[in-house]
Amino acid sequence: MGFSDLDALLTNEIAAEKLKGCSIFVQKGNKTLFQKSYGSDKEDSIYKIYSMSKPITSVAIMILFERGLLTLQEPVSNYLPAYKNMKVVTPNGIEEAKNQITIKHLLDMTSGLCYPGETTLSERIMQDLQHKMLGQVASGKKLKTVEICNILAQTPLEFEPGTSWKYGFSADVLGAVVEVISGMTYGDFLKKEIFTPLEMFDTDFLVPEEKLPRLAKMYSRNPKTGKCETPTPEKIHWLGLDEPSKAPNIESGGGGLYSTVKDYSNFARMLCNGGTFTNSKGEKVKILSKKTVNFMTKPNVSEMQKTSKYLINMDGYEYGNLLRIMTDLAKANSNGSLGEFGWDGLPGNYFMVDPEEDLILVFLQHVAEGPDWILRNKYRQIVYSSLED
Repeated sequence: MGFSDLDALLTNEIAAEKLKGCSIFVQKGNKTLFQKSYGSDKEDSIYKIYSMSKPITSVAIMILFERGLLTLQEPVSNYLPAYKNMKVVTPNGIEEAKNQITIKHLLDMTSGLCYPGETTLSERIMQDLQHKMLGQVASGKKLKTVEICNILAQTPLEFEPGTSWKYGFSADVLGAVVEVISGMTYGDFLKKEIFTPLEMFDTDFLVPEEKLPRLAKMYSRNPKTGKCETPTPEKIHWLGLDEPSKAPNIESGGGGLYSTVKDYSNFARMLCNGGTFTNSKGEKVKILSKKTVNFMTKPNVSEMQKTSKYLINMDGYEYGNLLRIMTDLAKANSNGSLGEFGWDGLPGNYFMVDPEEDLILVFLQHVAEGPDWILRNKYRQIVYSSLED
C-alpha cells in the first residue's frame, strides 16, 4: 500500500511503453516521502519544463511588486509602449481597444493576448506574425525578448482586457517587463533573484554543452498504440529542442526554461514555506514575504471569466497569478485540499503545492503530446491517500 502503489503505477507505465522515462518527487515538510526516476531518465535528468516557467515568472513579478518597482493595476504600456493603443477583435471587425492591458491582466491571462493557432482571427494573425519573426531570425536578424514582445502587440486582442480568459503570451510579456524595470536580461534576473538563492543550479533557458548528456529524451505517443516512440525531426523542431545548448532569441517567461525535478522542488518548497527556503548550508533565504505568497496563491478569475470556453481541464480549480488554485474538491473529484496550487508544462510536466498538508509534488516527463490525464489523477490520488495523519 501507499507509495509502493505509486512505484507500481509508474513501473507499469514504463513496462507498457506508455512512458519511456519520468521523474517524481514528493515531500511533506522537510521529509522526502518518495523520489524516483524511471526508464531512460535519471535523478539528475534535465527537462524542458515549458509552461512550468510561468509560476517562476509570477514570482519574478512579485519580487518587483514587493520592492515598489511596479503596481499590478498599472498599464503594461508604462514599460512596453507598443501596448498603449491595442486593437481588439469585435463582432464588427477589428477596432480600437477601450481598455489598456494591466500587469494584473497579464498575470491572470485576461489580457486578450493569444498563442498562435488557426481557430480564431487573433490566433491566425499571431501565427503569421510568428512565421515572419522566425523568417527574420533564420536570415540572420537578432531579435531579443523586449523587441519580440513589442512585435507581439501588433496582433489584435481576442477580447477587451479583463473581460474573459485565454491562455497566451501574457507571461512572455511579463518577462519583458522584468527586463525593462531591472535593466538585466530576464535570465540574469532569474539567476540572481531566484535560481542562485534556491540552489536551482540546473535551471536556465539553455542546456550547457557539458550537461547535454543529462537532457531527458523527448518521445512521441503513437495515437494507435498509445506507446511512446522516437519523434520525427519536425516534431523536435516544433518543440524547440533541436538546439538546446544555443541561447534562445527570447528568454520566454511563458515556456522557455529547462530544469530538474530537484531544482523545481526547491522552488515549490519555497512557495509552500510562504516565500522562504532553507539552503544546503542551513541558511534561511527569503524570496518573498508570506503575505505576498498568500496573495499570489488566491484565485482572481471573476464569474464572467470562469465562463470562458478556453478555461478547460480545470474542473474544481480557479486561476490567478499564472497558477491554478483548488476551490472545489467535489468538482475536481479530488481527495486533496482546498487551496492547493500549481501548474503544468506541455510534455506532461506537473507540480502542486498543498500548504495545508505542507506537501509538494513535482512530476517531469518528456512526451510531445502532453499528459495522460488519467495517469495524473492516479498518482495524485495515491500521494494523498498515502499521507500520514
